[in-house]
Amino acid sequence: MIVKGHRVYRGAQSAGSRLPGVLLFIVVFLFLAGLMAFSLLPQYLVYHREGVEMIVPMLEEDGQGYSIVGIDGPAPYGSEVHAEVRVAEPDYSYVNLTNLNGMNYLNGYIVPFGKVTENGLDSAVKEAQRSLSGLGVKGLVLEMKDESGRLAWMSNVAMASSYGANSSWDPQAALAELKADGWYLAAKVSCSVDTLLATRNPGFALRDASGGVYTDGNGSWVDLWNRDVRQYVVDLCADLYDIGFDEVILTHVEHPVNNVSYTRQIAANLNREAYVMNFSIAVRRGLDKVLSGSNRLDAQLSHDVLTVGTSNGQELETMLRVYDRVVILTGTYSEDAPIFTGLHYDSTLRFVPQMTWGFGGGSWILDPNAPAG
Repeated sequence: MIVKGHRVYRGAQSAGSRLPGVLLFIVVFLFLAGLMAFSLLPQYLVYHREGVEMIVPMLEEDGQGYSIVGIDGPAPYGSEVHAEVRVAEPDYSYVNLTNLNGMNYLNGYIVPFGKVTENGLDSAVKEAQRSLSGLGVKGLVLEMKDESGRLAWMSNVAMASSYGANSSWDPQAALAELKADGWYLAAKVSCSVDTLLATRNPGFALRDASGGVYTDGNGSWVDLWNRDVRQYVVDLCADLYDIGFDEVILTHVEHPVNNVSYTRQIAANLNREAYVMNFSIAVRRGLDKVLSGSNRLDAQLSHDVLTVGTSNGQELETMLRVYDRVVILTGTYSEDAPIFTGLHYDSTLRFVPQMTWGFGGGSWILDPNAPAG
């Protein structure tokens, strides 16, 4: 074809070359049709007591629209209604988180926090050797975190670093040497009493009647309902297992004897046992993988759990559903052990008396400062 003196060639168009345009048209048409159908959908959704129905008039047999006639709503209340939500007390009868497979006795000599240092550990071990001589055991119970909130080791836990709780000493090599020499190692960790954390971050702390950080003769208290506090304890325990400890004993797993305010609203609706058990279960589950082998998790309880009962939330049978052992400071072992037997628990394995003397055939922690009884 010639246009104004120029020759222009136009090739013949096949059906295949027109196909993309046709497909695009079809896609756009279907999209617009879908939008229109969606915009009309609310007109054909019918809500009633039995649920929600979608009615399409063109599909009705009589060709008529769909309507509901004569449905009455519920009769109004004759007087003012007061409603409240109640949180039921948890049932711990089905809790069983302990791992007792292959568990042996726990025998050890307690080393207080002040002696767990780079310079003090050697002399503490020699003292333990003298005290344990003749008993045929080699065990140490090191207080790695006391009520001050400070740590006796340089941990890998970020929160410990951010609040200045870490020690400058890395004990991993020393612990490995002790284990190579046949020592069994347990660590003590204070939970609810953590003066450093409570004072440096009051948002984690329990509050007294005046709104201040709750403090008593033990120190300042953090809230075991608080998720960050729980995770901190889990992380510290995991770090201790990682550097060589076989067993961790949690101390101050308890509620204060006085009434306090919490960092979580739900806490006010539950009792003190729930406060202690909720924390204990959360920590146990947080350490589930670590505790799947031979590692143990214990709690130190008040002696009152064996006699008059406590007001701090500790209850012997429920605690034994979460912790492998319970450590109790005592001078009356002969009176205390039968209580476990009566409750069908093995007192030689699961009851660890902390006292001034040791014996064969059972668990115990030797503590020169324990009551003589």
